[in-house]
Amino acid sequence: MTNVTYLIGAGASAGKRGESGKNKKQKDIIEGLPCVNEIPDRISNILDILKAKPVESTDKVNSQPKDEKDVIKNELISCFQKLYDAVKKHATIDTYAKKLKLKGQMDEFRELEQLLTLFFLYEQIQLNPDSRYDTFLANILQNRSSLPKYINIISWNYDSQIEIAYSEYNDPNILNIGTKSDSYYQDWQIIKLNGTATFRDQFDLVRKREEIALKLHEADNDLVSSYTAKQLVYQAEFVSLYNEYVKDKEHTSNLSFAFDDSYPSDALLSRSQKIISETNALVIIGYTFPFFNREIDREILRTIIPDTKIYIQDLYPERIKQSLRAVLPHIKENNIILLKEVDQFYLPPEL
Repeated sequence: MTNVTYLIGAGASAGKRGESGKNKKQKDIIEGLPCVNEIPDRISNILDILKAKPVESTDKVNSQPKDEKDVIKNELISCFQKLYDAVKKHATIDTYAKKLKLKGQMDEFRELEQLLTLFFLYEQIQLNPDSRYDTFLANILQNRSSLPKYINIISWNYDSQIEIAYSEYNDPNILNIGTKSDSYYQDWQIIKLNGTATFRDQFDLVRKREEIALKLHEADNDLVSSYTAKQLVYQAEFVSLYNEYVKDKEHTSNLSFAFDDSYPSDALLSRSQKIISETNALVIIGYTFPFFNREIDREILRTIIPDTKIYIQDLYPERIKQSLRAVLPHIKENNIILLKEVDQFYLPPEL
């Protein structure tokens, strides 16, 4: 069987947008995750929810005295206001992170990883995953247990879209995923070069989504509106996550920028190179080959078979093709196929 590898970036999790009821010029996220230019507005949305009402919940945060709860919430507001201001000043979060790393501001750098983890968890708790993952899995899964051996995924994303979509078929914990914290080589089929935006200690995002869905269903009908009830539930959970995993804790995030060499990654790089060396068709979805990642991209893709077919699926595939040329200057022109239709993840004829 022909080996097919998917190389995916943020565009693979962008999902769908719809018109906002408040402002027809603005597009609301219906599913998936925010793109780079949408992140400031989404952080602002979190700040609005945190500031709107006092925490009302029966979780461990609510068991604390009210003044202590307010201190925790106000501390979280301060953290996200700082994050919002930083994101607005820089082209991307990666730019800000790289600056902190280069300046040796490691406490701020680790705090950024923690807050980004909270941010992406919140987005994935309240939003449905990009539906293209579900369709993709329905097409390729041959049984409920695993991906076919001839399909691999190398992801630059630190989201959990694959795991959430797979939970509709089976327990996502059985997926064969390698992350940056894995220091011993294994035959992973899914590689996450930037780790995953979750917390350690067996944090289960799928279970958390189910718990919050139940709380939303049981929300008090006497509240001003269902929207208010939803705000209160999300606010309480957000403050609870901050209190449990971030406040006064050492680094507990599984997210790690690829340029950060503080964690073992040789095993992940070696496995990625082996996957590419055995790939007959490479499908690139929503990945722009940013300069930050170029050194690692070259290391991984240098093992590519000369006759490998490369499919670029994106709204603007020509731009990605130019960036790809900087990584693979000797790739044959007729081996690159551009695809502008992005409604579903492309299934190449090699499958």
